[in-house]
Formats: sequence, C-alpha cells, structure tokens
Amino acid sequence: MLTKIKIKNYALINEMEVSFNKGFSCVTGETGAGKSIVLGALSLTLGERVDTSVLKDTTVKCVIETWFNIEKLNLNSFFDSNELDWEKETILRREILPSGKSRAFINDTPVSLAVLKLLSSRLIDVHSQHQTLMLNSNSFQLELLDANANNIELLDSYKSIYIDYQDVVNQLSQLKNKEAKLKADSDYFQFQFNELDALNLENINEDELTEELDLLNNAEEIKSNLTQSIHLLDDENGIVSKLMLLENSLLKIANTSKKTEELRTRINSILIEIQDIQSDMEDTNDSVVFDQNRIEELTDKTNGLISLHEKHHTTSVEQLLDKKSTLEENLLLANNFDLEIEKLEENKDKLEIKLNSISAKITKSRKTIIPVIEKEIEGMLTQLSMENAALQIDLSETSDFTKTGKDSVSFLFRANKGGSFNSLAKVASGGELSRLMLSVKTNFASRKGLPTLIFDEIDTGVSGDIASKMGEMMRQIGGNSQVISITHLPQIAGKGNSHYKVYKEIEGASTVTKMTKLSSKERLVEIAKMLSGAKVTEAALENAKVLMLN
Repeated sequence: MLTKIKIKNYALINEMEVSFNKGFSCVTGETGAGKSIVLGALSLTLGERVDTSVLKDTTVKCVIETWFNIEKLNLNSFFDSNELDWEKETILRREILPSGKSRAFINDTPVSLAVLKLLSSRLIDVHSQHQTLMLNSNSFQLELLDANANNIELLDSYKSIYIDYQDVVNQLSQLKNKEAKLKADSDYFQFQFNELDALNLENINEDELTEELDLLNNAEEIKSNLTQSIHLLDDENGIVSKLMLLENSLLKIANTSKKTEELRTRINSILIEIQDIQSDMEDTNDSVVFDQNRIEELTDKTNGLISLHEKHHTTSVEQLLDKKSTLEENLLLANNFDLEIEKLEENKDKLEIKLNSISAKITKSRKTIIPVIEKEIEGMLTQLSMENAALQIDLSETSDFTKTGKDSVSFLFRANKGGSFNSLAKVASGGELSRLMLSVKTNFASRKGLPTLIFDEIDTGVSGDIASKMGEMMRQIGGNSQVISITHLPQIAGKGNSHYKVYKEIEGASTVTKMTKLSSKERLVEIAKMLSGAKVTEAALENAKVLMLN
C-alpha cells in the first residue's frame, strides 16, 4: 500500500509530505486547489513522462518520492530479475532536472521508466477522469477478461511465440517484396546481361583490338609503303645489291689489314640485318590483307564497347566484367527466392499451429469467465441503485492473430429493463458510466490483487443517495485494498476512514498548494462546508455528522 508521498518544487508545491493510511481515504478541496497537481506528481513516480514546465523554481531540481509497503506482496522475483534491492518499504523516486532531463530510482538504484512502470503497475491503479473512456477500449476489455480468467501464464506463452511469429511474417513480407522487385527488374537485368555477354568480353583485349582495327583501316597504305620499301631493298640497284657489292669489294682487300677485315665484317652484319628486315617486311606485307568484313566486325565491337562504357560509366573491360557478374548474381537471386521463402513459410505454419493451440485455450477461458463477470458487475450495479442494468460481453474471433490472441470483445450495456443492448457510449449517461466504471475497476483490482486504488472523481454525474452508495462500496473495497478517492461529494467524503484536504495559501509573493490530513473535528467542518458552502450552519454540521455516522 501507499504509505507516504513527498514532493519538492513541483508546480505550485514548494515542499509537501503526506502519509496515508490503509482503508478508504478521501481527498477533497475546492476546484483549482491543486488536487490534480498532487495526482500529477504521484503519476511521475509511476513512470509517466514529464517536461520542465512542472518545476516551480526552474533553477532547482524537482524531486518526488512515494513510499510503498510491499511486505505482503510476492515481488521478490521482480527485484531479483531487475537487480534491485528488495525493501519492506520500497521507495519510488523521480527527479526532474532544470535541464529537462529526468531520472528514476527504485530504492536509490537508477532504473528505466519501463522498469518503474512495470513495478508501479503491480502496486497501484490510478483512475483518472478521462479513463472512463477506457470502458470502450477493446484492449482494456480483454485485459479485464484475462484478469478474471487468470490467463497470465497462457498469455505469456502466447506473446513469446507471437513475437517470433511477427518476426517471421516481417521477414516473409520483406523477402517477397524484394523478390517482386527483382523479378520486375529481371527483364531489364537480362537485357543488360545479354548486351555484355554478346561481346564475349572475356576474350577481348582493348589495346589489341584498337591496334588491329588501325592496321586494317590503313591496310592499303601499309602494303603500298611496304612494297615500295621491299623494292628499294631488293631491286637490282637496291640497297641489298649495293651492300653485297660493297662487301665483295672489301673482301678482296680484307687480308691486307685488320682494319679492312673489320670493315668487311661490319658491312656483312649490316647486310644480314637488312636482309632480316626485308624478310620481316615481306611477311608483314603478306599478312596485311584488306578485309572489309573484319573491319566491320571490329568496328562494331569497338562501338559496342564505347556504348557500354558510357552506359555503365566504366573505363575498362574489367569493370564491364564486374558489372556482368553483378547482373548474373541478381538474375540468379531473382530465381532463387523460392527455397528461402519456402523455409520461412514452413516456420510460419509451425508457429501458427502453436498460436492457434494457445489462443484456443485463451478463448475458452475467456468465454467461461464471461457469465461470472457479467453477474458480478451486475450485482455491484444493483448495490448502486441500477437494479435493472445488465452487461453483455460478446466475444468474437479475429481473422488474424493479435498480441493478445484471436479475440475481439465488445461490452454492451442496458441501463433499463426492456431496453436494448448497445455500446456504452450510446446508452449510458455520465452517472451510469461512473457507476459502471467503479464496478469494473473494483472487479479488475480485486482480480489483479492491486494493493492500492486511486479514483479521481469517479463519482462524476452522481449525487445524493447514489453517491452515498458509491462511497459505501469504496469503503467496502477499502476493507481489502487501500482506496483513495478524490471527490467533491460530501456523501462520499463522509464514508472515508481518513480525510485529506488540498488547499492553497499565499506565501510571500507566491501561491502554494498544500495538503493535510484532517482531524475528526476538522473533517466535520470540511464536510459541512461541502454541504453548505463557506458559511457553516448548524444544519450543515448536523448533516455532516449523519454522513460520517452512516
């Protein structure tokens, strides 16, 4: 149970420390006194998000602490799994720094907001004014069924498999999208691949290709000049003949001196080299053949290479071969998704079998508990002067798996006998919704075993005898759980085991919010003021006494 709250530098609060008792406590105060401020501060220690506007003094950090007695709660495993120190009186603390950063602590150990929320959800339930709308929420309605059906273990097993299932579904979706895209592009990939493959790139040397094409394009000129050159060498009066004559002349005098022999030898070397050149010229001349078909073939290949370089932004055959390899891989990939998709589909089918099995058990337990819930809530509504009210809970199967099974639930309500069942928003007035919400929350809290319930003006739309009955119900709940009700109604305030007042005071140049526990006498006066206004009459005091006695 909540035993104490301490607030420093929050909104209109300089510093506040309030202790709470077990049983049923009421919190009252004029409109604007700051009841919502206190509740807002409490919510921060339960993991709600915050901004720096809550700081009263923007140069000083805000600190909010709540004390909970958890001695009788089975929370040891939670503390162990989160590496926290278990304390009989556990403190949740939230600090908001002037910089805007916030920190959360459990027993002085820093924790994330997620851990703080998880622990607080086991300690307290706060019903704010807007939460009445939750009655129409499918998730809240299912949560109510599961709390009554004790589906915690089943849901934990289901959710574990559901996470794996969602992962497989996402993988399948991504893979199929990728497959579709690749297959849509495969025709284009194939066209590009065929273009590259047609040139037989593996057997192309660009330098040799350019050289051969140049040779063929200049074949006539090359042959003409080679023929002329050969003629100059091989003619009767050509270079070769003259060199042979020269060698013969030197041969005649070669034995006359070493110098003449050396000259002859040199001429002979030149003659041999010239004859070798002549032979190469003749071979080259013979090999050079003007071939228009070959020219066209090489020209087409060269133009093809140029075109591909421009298209793929490459500068070498090696780069084109890399591009070809990539295209080939994409084409293979586009045709090889089936096996991977098949494996994922098999895994998906296996997970669906498991999910169907567990969800069927969840559905069965929900259906079994529905009549029990309907009867219990209708019984509580009867206590709240709604004898003819009826609740109808309809459960239907969803087409797909959800994170809570394969069920969709609908709460239908009938306020009067003979009326038709319809959605809560259409058939319930504000007062009826308040009574229904109190009944639902009472059922919910008892099934979840929450030690503390806080109701923020759950009595909206009711008054008089009905308000008194709602107060009586909250007092009854307070016999097993701690109940704190923020209220404007004296009929409810009179039912409290303890009474707290929220009020404003002027301190210096600023207005501050304060909260205090009232004594029996102070409580009598406060309830009388709620009945008659600021001027307390004897009649109001007598009425207040009656409310407190009843």
